[in-house]
Amino acid sequence: MTALNLASPDLLRTLLRAGLPTAGGLSINAAHQGVDSYFVGQLGPEALAAVSLALPLTGLTAAIGVGLGIGTAAAAGRALGAGRKQEAARLASAAMALCLLLAALSAAALWLARLPLLDVLGATGAVREPALQYISILTLSAGLGMVQILCDFTAIGSGHARFSLFSLIFCFTLNMALDPLLIFTVGLGVRGAALATVLAQIATLALYGWYFTSSRTPLRLRPRLSGSALARLWPVLRIGLPEAASVLGASLAFLLLYRLAGEHEGTAGQAAMGIALRLWVLATLPVEGFCLGAQAVLAYAAGANNTARFARAALTTAAIAAATASLFLLTGLLAAPQISALFTLDPAVQSLAEPALAAFALSLPATALRHAAQVSLQATARARDAALLGLAPLGWLFLPLLFTTAGFWGFAGLAPALSLAALLTGLAAVLILLRLPHATLKGLPA
Repeated sequence: MTALNLASPDLLRTLLRAGLPTAGGLSINAAHQGVDSYFVGQLGPEALAAVSLALPLTGLTAAIGVGLGIGTAAAAGRALGAGRKQEAARLASAAMALCLLLAALSAAALWLARLPLLDVLGATGAVREPALQYISILTLSAGLGMVQILCDFTAIGSGHARFSLFSLIFCFTLNMALDPLLIFTVGLGVRGAALATVLAQIATLALYGWYFTSSRTPLRLRPRLSGSALARLWPVLRIGLPEAASVLGASLAFLLLYRLAGEHEGTAGQAAMGIALRLWVLATLPVEGFCLGAQAVLAYAAGANNTARFARAALTTAAIAAATASLFLLTGLLAAPQISALFTLDPAVQSLAEPALAAFALSLPATALRHAAQVSLQATARARDAALLGLAPLGWLFLPLLFTTAGFWGFAGLAPALSLAALLTGLAAVLILLRLPHATLKGLPA
């Protein structure tokens, strides 16, 4: 698989070749979550609620992987655009060394804290035991997932989005083959779902180990944790840390939504919120993936100080993302009952999941515009602006709205709070995108 020419004059084709594989990859990741929920849902609402409660925990470690990944892709892309191939490889190697250390520490910390975390998540009654079984194994998956995320972004940032897509297809296929085998045939239940994820991740990381030590990539990794290696990471961290904070904020927001859902509607509320949130993630990840893939083109243009190409690429990315999200919006509004019925036959869960799903769907176009604006800011090393925008829809703007709507309408007010925060953030994103033709590119930071 040859690297994509990020400077190709055919901009639309370049964006599609960069963005579609990444969109496909994250779609596969989202589909995995959906299929996983389908299998677990056959064990009953308690099992589905238990697995849904673990989603924020994986998000905590994913925040580190996403932060390092987006920072590495943006910094390495600008370095490649400026003709500094060796510097790009050194940045990626240093990021991988730090990620390996943090992955081991995070997995150990989550396993040691698994019992207190169940209390924080609100896992009580019949949900607690399956939640403990699932989380005890998933702590290892959280560390492995962190490293896999960085591998994906590093491949994307160097123009090898197709290999990232191939690796995710491989991981998804293996995971889905193992799910019914371990859950039902072997009889492991929710533990089987967690173990299937771990085994698929180990196999995928072995594939990436071969890839990053071969001659197929311009960013051959030599991870070594040293003072000099860490000193090189500032260009990565100045972009990655705000993004990590954004993902962490989303994970905490999900945790809060699950907890409030349980307080208002018990196990049925937690299961319904799990269905609605997983489907919202299923719709947003492909759009986010396209924007993240397009970021390689944006960062390369920024590194080359080509303002006109950068602005055209950003606006084209936003248009494609918003159009795709609008199709998902219509699907969510028109088919909410049919979609929710795929995951549960419990009438109480269905009655709660359907309006939540429809409310979440309203946020999709605005969320797409936010992703397009955010990757544009990251590509030009505007870390502070990217952080403010990224933390709004599930952070500083969302929380006051959530407590207000939940106070008035209980469970029915949870999903509308997220949608309203996303819509307001989308308006800010539009203003940012409209100003891009007049932006000053920073190029590669010192």
